[in-house]
Amino acid sequence: MNIRTQLLVALALALCGGLLAVVIVLFPPSVDQQEPPSPPPKVQVTTVNLQSFPLSVRSQGRVMAKTEIDLVSGVSGNIVKISPAFVSGGFFKRGDLLVSIDPAEYDLRVAQAQARVTEAQYQLVREKAEADQARDEWEYLGQGEPNPLSLRIPQLKEKQAKLSAEQEELKNARLLRQRTDIRAPFDGRLRTAAAGMGQYISNGSILGRIYSSDLAEVRLPVSADDLALLDFIDAPGDKPVSSSPVVQFTAQYQGKPQKWAGHIVRSEGVIDAETGMIILIAQIIDPLGLKTDKAASSNTSSSTSTLPIGLYVEAVIAGRTFDQVVTLPASALHKEHQIVVVEPDNRLSLRSVDVLRREQENIIIRSGLIAGERVMVSGMHHPIVGLAVTPIETSQ
Repeated sequence: MNIRTQLLVALALALCGGLLAVVIVLFPPSVDQQEPPSPPPKVQVTTVNLQSFPLSVRSQGRVMAKTEIDLVSGVSGNIVKISPAFVSGGFFKRGDLLVSIDPAEYDLRVAQAQARVTEAQYQLVREKAEADQARDEWEYLGQGEPNPLSLRIPQLKEKQAKLSAEQEELKNARLLRQRTDIRAPFDGRLRTAAAGMGQYISNGSILGRIYSSDLAEVRLPVSADDLALLDFIDAPGDKPVSSSPVVQFTAQYQGKPQKWAGHIVRSEGVIDAETGMIILIAQIIDPLGLKTDKAASSNTSSSTSTLPIGLYVEAVIAGRTFDQVVTLPASALHKEHQIVVVEPDNRLSLRSVDVLRREQENIIIRSGLIAGERVMVSGMHHPIVGLAVTPIETSQ
C-alpha cells in the first residue's frame, strides 16, 4: 500500500470518527428510566359503631274533622229565629239553638193530641165501670161461666189500645214540636249556611254543614314495609292513646312553620291495589283550641296553635327503637345489599348486609357488620376485591 492510499484511509477514518462524534452529540442514546410505583388510591372510610336507633316513618295528608254532617230539618215551616253563630265559620257549643222554625202548627198538633188522649182516658174509665157493672150483674144472676163479651172484655181492650195509640200520637206531636228548635249535636263550627231568616223549609231540607271541633283526623298513607317499623297493632277494642304511636305534624301556616302533635288510633285496614299503601288514621285533640282546660297529660295531645280543617300537613310517625344497628351514609351502599369493607391489611372486600331502612342521606344496617370494622363510604366508584387502598377516616 502506497503512502497516498494510507493517507486516504486515515482521512476517511478521521471523517467517519468525526461524523460519529457529531451524531452522538446531537442524538445521544436514550436510557430507559423505571418510574417509581404509584401509591394505593385514597378512600374515605368510617368505623362501624353498633347503637340503638329510633326509626320514624314520614307521610303526609290533609286535616279533616272526625265528624262532619249536614244539618237537616225534621219539620216544615218558616224560620223565625237564627243564632248569631249560624254563619260560615261560626262556633257553637253542644245544645246551642241554631235555627228555630215557627212552632204554631206543632203547638196545635200537641194540643189536639192531648185532647184525644184525655178523651181516650175518659172512654177507658167509663168502659172499666161498665165492665165492673157487667161482672157484678153476672155474678148476681149466677148462670154458669160468663161470656167475655158479656163481661165487656173485648170492649175494654179496645179502649186500652185506643188510649195507647193516642198517647203515642201525643209523643210524636211533642217530638215534632221539639224539632222546631234545631240545636247543635256537638261542639263545633259551621262550614256553610244554606238557610236564612224567614225562609220556608220542608222536612228533610239541608240548613247547613257543620263539623266537630273536639277531634281532627289525618289520613296518612304508609307502605307495608314501613308499617313493620311502627309499634302499632291494628286490633279491635279500645286502646289507650298513650300507647299509640306519636305523630308530629308540621305545616306552613300564618306565615311561619307550625307544629302539632297527635296519635295513630287506627287504620283503614285495606291496602290500596294501585299504590300498595295502607292508610293510618291520626287524631289531634282540640285542633281549634276551643277548650279552656288544656291540662297537659301523657294521654293528651294539644296543638301549639289553631289547626284549620283542610290544611295539608307533613307527618313524622315515631317508630320502634332497634338495638345493635349501624347507621352509615347512603354512599356506603354498593349494588343492592353490599358494603365495601376495608380489611386490616387495607385491602377491599365485599360484604352482604341486611338493610333495615334506606333514607335520603343514610342507610340503617340490621346485621352483617361487626363493631370496629372500617367501611368505605366514598373515593371509588368501582371497587375491586383485593385492591390495596389508603384509608382516610371520616366522621359520619
